[in-house]
Formats: sequence, C-alpha cells, structure tokens
Amino acid sequence: MSHLPVIAVVDDEIVRATHGLTDLVSRPTIEVKACYGVPKTSNGVDVGGDVTMNGTPQLNRADVLVGEALDKALADNSDAVEVRWPFAPEDKIDWEGREIVLLQMYAMLNIKPNNNTHPLLLVPPASSPTLPLSEQELYTQMVFENLNAPQLALFPNSIVSLLGLNTTTGIVLHIGRSTSTVAVVFDSIVRWECATSVDIGELDCESHLEKLLFADEWLDKELKKAAGVESFGPGQKGKYVREIREFIFAECTGEDIEVPLPKGAGQKTVEVAGKAEKEDEGFDVAKKLTADVAPPPQIANSHKSKKQQAQMLAAAQSKAQAAADAAVAADIITISIPSLPNKEIVVGQIRGGDTVWEAIGRAVENSALNGYERVAVWDGLAIVGDMARFKSLPIAIATYVSPYLLSSSDLPSDSQPGRVKLLSIPEYFANYKGATVDLAPFIGASMVAKLAFNESQGKHYVSKLDYNSHGPSCIHGVWPEAQQQ
Repeated sequence: MSHLPVIAVVDDEIVRATHGLTDLVSRPTIEVKACYGVPKTSNGVDVGGDVTMNGTPQLNRADVLVGEALDKALADNSDAVEVRWPFAPEDKIDWEGREIVLLQMYAMLNIKPNNNTHPLLLVPPASSPTLPLSEQELYTQMVFENLNAPQLALFPNSIVSLLGLNTTTGIVLHIGRSTSTVAVVFDSIVRWECATSVDIGELDCESHLEKLLFADEWLDKELKKAAGVESFGPGQKGKYVREIREFIFAECTGEDIEVPLPKGAGQKTVEVAGKAEKEDEGFDVAKKLTADVAPPPQIANSHKSKKQQAQMLAAAQSKAQAAADAAVAADIITISIPSLPNKEIVVGQIRGGDTVWEAIGRAVENSALNGYERVAVWDGLAIVGDMARFKSLPIAIATYVSPYLLSSSDLPSDSQPGRVKLLSIPEYFANYKGATVDLAPFIGASMVAKLAFNESQGKHYVSKLDYNSHGPSCIHGVWPEAQQQ
C-alpha cells in the first residue's frame, strides 16, 4: 500500500471517517451528517438531465446543500429546505445522494476525487438487515466510477463492530434512525439467514421522549415559570418541548440519562465484558433494581418498649426516604433552550420507552443455528448505532432478553444460556477511554484496514484493475464466507 487509506464507517445518520492509520487506533477525524438538502421550490431535480445508475432523475448539483451550507440554510429558514437521508432504509435507494454525502466526506478530508490515490475501506450502514451482492456491486460501481478510489474494501457493520469489541462471535443490535437490525455472527461469519429488523429507531425514541416531556406536569410548571406566563399560547409549549428534546439528544448522552430497566428482571444476570471488578462477577440486575432505594431495616426483637421500637422504625424509614429523595434530586438535568436562553429548566424523572428485545430473540432462535451456536452467541451482545451514546441503554436492552436465559446462571445447560455478556470497548484502546460503544464499528474498521490493504494476495479488497476487467461483480470474490448469497 503506497498511499494512506481512507476509513469510512457510514451510518444512516452520520459518517465517521479518517485519513491514514496510526499505531494507536485513532478516533474519527471528521464526522458529517449523512444527509443533504434541496430547496423545496425546485425539489433539486434536473428535469432535463440524465438519470442516475438506479434510474432516478439526476439531481441539480447547483441546488444541493451539504455540510455547513445545509446547516446555514436550515438555520435561516428550515421550511424552505427538504432534508434527505440517502442512507436510511427506503424501497428505492438514493445512490446519487449517497455519492453526494461521500464526496462531502472527501472534501472534509482534503482529498480530491479527480486525483484520488487513497484506498477506501467502506463500512455500509447496518440499517438493511442484509448486504446483498447486488447492493455490493452498486457500492463498487460508485466508488470506482464516481469517487475514483484505486482500491476498495467493503465490510459489513456487524463484523467490524464485534472486532472493535474484541470478539468474533456474537449478536449485534444496531439502532438506526428509523429501523433497528439484528445480525448474528459466528466465528467471523455473518449468518445472514438469521438477520432481522424492526421498525423502531432513534426517531421513535425522540418522539416518545417528546410525548413524555409534554405530559410531565412538573416540567409544565418549570416552563411556565421560566417563560413568566400562567398559560401557554398556541404551539408555545410544543416549541419549548421540542427544543428540550433536541438538547437532550445532542448534549445529554453518556451517563446523563438513565434508561429504565424492565420490571421482573431481578432474577437475571448481565455480565458487562471488561467491567467486572472480580473474575466472573457480572452486572447483577437484581442489585441494580434494588440498590437505589433500599427497604427499611427490620427491627429485631429487643427489650425496648413498643414506643421506642416504633420511633426507631420511623427514624429508619425517614432515613430511607431522605436517601430516595436525594436519588431523585440527583436524577435530573438542568438545561437552557434557544427560546429561553437566560432561563434554567429542570428536567428529570422521565420514564418509559420501547424495546427491541423481540428482534434479538427472533434472530437467535432462528432454526438455522444449532444449540451450541445459539448458546455461544449470547456470550457477546453488542449494542451499536448512534443511540448507543447513552451509556445506560445497552444495559437496559440486555436485561430485556431475560426470557431467553435460564432462571439461574448456576444451572448447567447445553441448550440455554444462563447469562448474556454485554460487550464494551476494551480498556487497552488508549484513545477510546470512556468512549461509548457507538464508536465500536470505527475501531474494528481501523483494525481491519491495517490488514486488508497490507496483504499481497488481495483477498480483502478489489482494485481498479479488477473493476476494469470484471466490472462490479469483482466484489464477489472478497470475503465470500461472509456474503449474502
């Protein structure tokens, strides 16, 4: 490899990329929203022009807005711009839109496609449950004809996600913008026949949180106090709530938000890989469920009078209630929003949400897996996607799969797991200390790039020469064991 490669991990909402490799796996050097905009007046379509490679009318590139230009146009007048997400799952893929986003990525990396000498490792979005050969061919055609890359390595999100979390076998739940997908990988082979998806994604979470915020009486009082009004005008409260929701999803990630655990999960155990303080000591759901507010201590039989015992019990209950109140007080966030920039608004104790554990269960219970494989994949559960920025979300989701686990992890069984291991980023990635698992696919892609473009046999990439000789079908010979047939 004579030139530094470009590593691009594409999600349906964001593209993370870097140019070059380092001894220590580096974080993405750029992040770009995986969208573009066109003015609503013209719709951005060149009516008299050509069509794209999938038969749709070609866009008028002069009207297309990306990056900072799109952000400025939306800030000036969001109603005048139609925002399109070409990597989101649709019946008909917007390939020209995907090209536009990737060209913006190259521009941010200071790479000119006309003189592109840099190999590309591309991880397509996981929003489609499979990566069929026909789609791989179209990615190959776009990369060699429009992005002018000399070499292309194409890897599925599920493979690089598990590699970034230090395993080659497991379950990968990817939470996308509007769809969540589940992939099962056994010994670095994607079991495409087990892949499944549900129409639940980040947009649903945003919508649900907005409804909870709108119905919260405490927040209603906070907003009226901050706005200095006794009642809201038409649409006023909705505007405030939307701004709060946008702030929470943009800024309150990491450990700021605690996703609630399911009721009745106290008998199951989730092990967090690399996080246990002692060997074989996992995350105990029962302990988590009961730790915040412990029951008042029982008063043992004594020689004290009943009145004295009642006083002691009341004091213990009062202490427990004070601890509970302190927990509630700590479980809040204070924010300010654009409409009320000089006011502080307290938000907290919002509970509820949808789950995707049924999709995980359907994927693992697929008849294509034998008993050994079905138990083995539970030893590596990865929760990725932009929603994985919330640290408590993976643990919460892992507890919802308890119906598939034994009632006790101490019971031996060859056909049913007693524990699920939730994967996290290993501590030895020095540049990723404290990072959330949404970055796991990028770590894995960086590791793969070091190997893919440095092996002489070309088993993990195709070149422009291969493309010129065989066309888009040249991608068929790359990692055939992991392809969708």
